[in-house]
Amino acid sequence: MKRIISLLGLLVLCLTLSTCGGTVRAISGDYADDYVIRDIRPLSGVSGETVQFEMAVCENAGAVHLEESTMGDEDYPQVIWNFGTGAEPNISYDLEPEVVLRDGIRSPYECSVTVRYGCLTDEQITSNFTLNVAPLDILAVSPLTGVGGASATFSVVLSSGVGTEYAWDFGGACSPNGSNVENPTVQFVETGGTFNCRLLVSNAFEIAEFPFVLQVAPDPTD
Repeated sequence: MKRIISLLGLLVLCLTLSTCGGTVRAISGDYADDYVIRDIRPLSGVSGETVQFEMAVCENAGAVHLEESTMGDEDYPQVIWNFGTGAEPNISYDLEPEVVLRDGIRSPYECSVTVRYGCLTDEQITSNFTLNVAPLDILAVSPLTGVGGASATFSVVLSSGVGTEYAWDFGGACSPNGSNVENPTVQFVETGGTFNCRLLVSNAFEIAEFPFVLQVAPDPTD
C-alpha cells in the first residue's frame, strides 16, 4: 500500500536526495527509518595530511546521494561532521569537508556525521565512526658518512605523517652546523670525526625527533 503524505508533511520535506538514475526524492519523518549513513571514508590517515571526507546515504539496499548541504540558513539537509578533535577544523557543515588530520598521539578519534532532515522537527540520522591517525615519525636520514672538505645534501624519509618544519643540528660536523630547510646542502669539516647529530621534524600538531651519528673522514688532501 502506498503511503499517503499529508499537506503538512509536504511542507516539512527537507532532505533532497538524488538516485543513480537522477530521480529526485525527499525524506520526511514517515521515511526516516528507511535511510542509513554508510561508506564513510577515509577512516585512517597520517598526522598533518589534508584529506576530504565523504559518505553515502542509503535507502534499504540502494545508494542515494545528497544534492546539497547548507548550514546557517533555511536550506536542508544539514550535514554536521564532528571529528572528535582528530581534525582541523573539528566541526564542518560541508557535505564533503576538506580537513587536516591532527596528531597521532591521541589516536584513535571517535567521530560522527549527522544528517538533519526536518526543518520543523528534530529528526536526524547519525553515524559514528573511528578515525585512526598515524603519528609523525622519522624513518631515516642520509647521508651518515662524509669526507672532510666535501659537500653533501641531506634528506629525510618519514615513515608516516606530513612534515612542514625542519631543524637540523649537525653537532659540529658541518658548515653551516644547522639548517631549517628540508634538504640542506653543507660542507663537512676538514678534520673529520664522529659527531652526534639530531633532526626535528614538526607540523602544526606534533614534533618528531631523530638522533643520528655522522662519521666524517679527514680531508685526504691535508
